[in-house]
Amino acid sequence: MMQPTPGARPHGLTRFSTAGLPDARRIALWEEHNARALVGLQARTLTGGALEATELNLNLPQLQLAQVWGNPHVVERSVREIAAHPAEAVVAYFTLEGEGFFYHRDGCEILRPGEAILYDADQPFMRGFSHGLKELALKIPRATLSEFTGQSGLIRPKIFGFRGPQAGPVHAGALASSLGAALSGRATDWDDLEKTALELLAVILGAGAGPAGHLAAAQAFIAAQCADPRLSAGRVAAAVGISERQLSRILAEAGTSVPGAILDARLKAVRQQLHSPEAARMPLGTLALQQGFASPTHFSRSYKEKFGISPLQDRRTVGA
Repeated sequence: MMQPTPGARPHGLTRFSTAGLPDARRIALWEEHNARALVGLQARTLTGGALEATELNLNLPQLQLAQVWGNPHVVERSVREIAAHPAEAVVAYFTLEGEGFFYHRDGCEILRPGEAILYDADQPFMRGFSHGLKELALKIPRATLSEFTGQSGLIRPKIFGFRGPQAGPVHAGALASSLGAALSGRATDWDDLEKTALELLAVILGAGAGPAGHLAAAQAFIAAQCADPRLSAGRVAAAVGISERQLSRILAEAGTSVPGAILDARLKAVRQQLHSPEAARMPLGTLALQQGFASPTHFSRSYKEKFGISPLQDRRTVGA
């Protein structure tokens, strides 16, 4: 059933699940939901059993986002389905868990966790998930795509890595992170989210990004590399594809600096570890060292300045 998520803001964050629905009606209701909320698809399970699937949807003025979980099944967007539910859009699927195939008119692609595919939603395709799936989806109207990239559609699918060894440009990882944050409710400025996502997508398609896209890419690279004590403005700028001067200007407009952004990322990384059961017995100095801090004193002082509590006190609150 579909319902607003608890505490949902008026940006259209909803959740649909087949759990609790009659087994015989699950696929039909799942198809109806996707036709309304994202892209019309025909579905079937691989074993003939009940479809177990959940979709979290976020509707923005121009973009539609989703996070999808499901047991093994196949979906198809046929010529008949396209005629019944035209999308006038391209759609990107980001594989988080579970390997799957993507069959299109020119061949078949195998997508593994950390890989994404961008495809014209009004061209037929079939997708299959033999071990189930967890993914992010992004639907972009053709008119919006043309405005930001100069491309109104895609002749062939665009495949790119966004995580792990197969990751491509840092902008792809930043796009996946932005979508995930929005669907988890962590995004606060929905207009900025939309602009950032479109600028990041423009880079992936070979067009230039604006300041919002560069900022998101820089922040994603810093978050991923903050444990490296050698992380520098030069490395960040090179990864994003801009000059150090431009990087400094973009971060300054966001109210920070390269050293400030690196420090902030390291502190957040330490706090996340500090709150995890796996690090409950690890010395604070070791945690700080693992995240690029050379001085325990600097770490403790910076931690308290940012979070208003010492790292030792913060750890104790978790165990309380």
